[in-house]
Amino acid sequence: MRLAALTISTLILTLAGCQATPDLATLPHATLAGTHVDVDGDRVDTFQAVSINGRNVLPISSEPVKLIGHDTTALLAAGQAVHVEVESYAAFYGTLHRMAWDPMRAKGVVEFVPTAGASYSVHGAVAPDVSSVWIEDDATHQPVGAKVSVPGRAASGAGNGVEPKMRSGGA
Repeated sequence: MRLAALTISTLILTLAGCQATPDLATLPHATLAGTHVDVDGDRVDTFQAVSINGRNVLPISSEPVKLIGHDTTALLAAGQAVHVEVESYAAFYGTLHRMAWDPMRAKGVVEFVPTAGASYSVHGAVAPDVSSVWIEDDATHQPVGAKVSVPGRAASGAGNGVEPKMRSGGA
């Protein structure tokens, strides 16, 4: 009898935790898109949201290299603070480059309050000395929240002397 009472209590608590979360598309929301830059035939600089309020937003794939340069879009609840984990990195199609080259990565959290109906994009700059990532309001092209910057190997004098042609942001 005691086991049945415990089982029923556990079942009730489990069902209470499974209540449907509201669909953001039906509420006031904003959109957030990742961007990329095709630097050359082998390199793509990618700027993307990894998670929003602790929830992973990247597609799950058994071959992540096939996602390089494919932008993702997510919805953000409007009018309330969001914590967006963002990253920028140089990705290479060639296996040798992927194994041997410094990916020049920046990763961090940007916090801001989205406006209903607004569109935002993740942008960045990837370079051997410092890589950065930030979120911009698409209408004003102004950053929202803080810019994340991470020093690279070249900043410490450990670079390999190769300077790839750099561009930032944009789809």
